[in-house]
Amino acid sequence: MLGTPVISSRPRWSVSRIKFTDWRTPVDNPEPRAQYLNVVLRQIERTSLRIPRFQRHFVWTERDVLELLGSIQKGYPIGSVLTWKVDVSDDYFAGYREIPFPAAEDSVTSFEVILDGAQRLSSLFGCLRNSAADPIYEVYYDVHSKDFSHKSSLRSIEPWHIPMDSLFDSRRFLEVQSRISDLDDSDELLPRALELYSTFQDYQIPIIALSNAVLEDVVEVFRRVNSSGTPLSSVDFVRALTWRSSFDLEETFEEFAERYQATPLEGLTEDFLIRCLAITSGLSIDSRDIVQLKKLSNRAQGLASEVVAMRSALDKMAVFLDRFNITSMREVPYEIQRLLLFGIMHFDVNVSAEKIESWFWRSTFAEEHQSKPESYVTRSMREMQKGNVAPVLEVRKPIEFDLFASRPRRVGSAVTTGFDLLLRKSHPRSLLSGKPVSSFEGMHGILFSRSMLEREDGHATNTGLLANLVLLNAEDAAEWRRLQEFSTVADLFNVCQDSTGEAEAIWLSQGLRKPSDESPMDLLRQRSEELLNRVMP
Repeated sequence: MLGTPVISSRPRWSVSRIKFTDWRTPVDNPEPRAQYLNVVLRQIERTSLRIPRFQRHFVWTERDVLELLGSIQKGYPIGSVLTWKVDVSDDYFAGYREIPFPAAEDSVTSFEVILDGAQRLSSLFGCLRNSAADPIYEVYYDVHSKDFSHKSSLRSIEPWHIPMDSLFDSRRFLEVQSRISDLDDSDELLPRALELYSTFQDYQIPIIALSNAVLEDVVEVFRRVNSSGTPLSSVDFVRALTWRSSFDLEETFEEFAERYQATPLEGLTEDFLIRCLAITSGLSIDSRDIVQLKKLSNRAQGLASEVVAMRSALDKMAVFLDRFNITSMREVPYEIQRLLLFGIMHFDVNVSAEKIESWFWRSTFAEEHQSKPESYVTRSMREMQKGNVAPVLEVRKPIEFDLFASRPRRVGSAVTTGFDLLLRKSHPRSLLSGKPVSSFEGMHGILFSRSMLEREDGHATNTGLLANLVLLNAEDAAEWRRLQEFSTVADLFNVCQDSTGEAEAIWLSQGLRKPSDESPMDLLRQRSEELLNRVMP
């Protein structure tokens, strides 16, 4: 429904939360002000309010735009806008985003750049002042239904459809009123049109401006503030750092994304790449340290050598991860694991691939890197830079060998991801036909039903335990479910043996020995130990 606030009405941040205690000149107290929407639109037209190029492109959907307009029409708050007062002499920006905003006027020497709120202000300026910029901004208000719609969704434009870009154009709005007054129900519709006009004319937007702030201060503000909506990240600010050199960070990231498609590094995030760039530049991954990339980017060669080193380490990392049959970065459970692997490749530490692989499995199943701070990565990088990799590969948390018999499948968890990789590494075969089965296309079947998994204490356990799940192709999955209604696991093993003659090898591909007299839970524990022993002997 329209009218739901797009942005939370709680304050974005409070002045008291922002304190700077280092050697830099303190930032002036932020200047909050409430400005009428028409004043904000005029500022944008005069280009005294701009979107810097390091800001993300317009990413809102048609629904987002309509909900924003609906929020204003109902008088809901849409959240504050955070800006940064700068002068041309500050030389921070090499360009500004246009469409729907106008091109920056060179004659305007003092202006504000939008740090938080670019999506909202782009939507408002596009819909109310520059709808020709993109069809997403061509919005009409139906005074009959009191709904907003995009032009593309309307069969025809009727007299009761008010183009939103007429609300701040007096002549056009008079024409709208004239058309509505010719309708039979004009007595009812004209007041609605005037109410819409008044609501948008009288609407105020809270704007908070940072003054006397350098880029490091602005990064620190965003590090400390949790902003709703679509907030900026350190990636956006590092883009700003590099616009002044010949090095274009955005193009570099696009090149990496293309380079590593269909490799284990597919899906690299910009945040990860920023941290990798910091590592090759000899910096920590803390956002307060990353801004030091600015100094390096201003060198004659910019960050060219750091990018070359980064590419080399990523290439090695892709080759290494291929041994796990990993298809994308999402399958490396922890961001810390990814960064440590990058560091190992970058610093070229003296350690065998087998030891790194063992560390990967152990740290995954021990959930070693859960909730570890960024400072841990920084310390680890320092150790590797000195050639000391032993502390990095140390796994302190214990791993129980019945792990898979006690953990239910939970998509996205480290143990579940590791279990899937382990099965994939084992080249599983479907348990009835023996045909190879992919973990991507295979279907999960269960070994034991809930009643069969009754515990010693009399309570049934979860049938979704990892060790209770097997991979089957589509044909086998249907037959497996049918046979399970009247067959034991031993019976299913025998069906496989009768049809293939190699049931032991087929079932062992998924860590299952030939069933005997053991209880269901004992068999699951045995399977868990069998699988873990393959990578952690």
